[in-house]
Amino acid sequence: MAEFYINDKRNLYDREGNKPSTKKERKQEVIKNLTNTIKKESLKIGGGNKDLIAKFQDKLDNLENK
Repeated sequence: MAEFYINDKRNLYDREGNKPSTKKERKQEVIKNLTNTIKKESLKIGGGNKDLIAKFQDKLDNLENK
């Protein structure tokens, strides 16, 4: 019976780990992570990995437009 409460995604009282419970929270977390990664890559010597920055920027733009 205890497994039911741990595995139930709608159970707000006993969440596993620090994973956000809603799609909106997850989207905000992904946007924050992409923004931080782009900033850290651009601060590297030589500007970081340009292809990676462009790829993440495209993903960030797509998420923000939805």
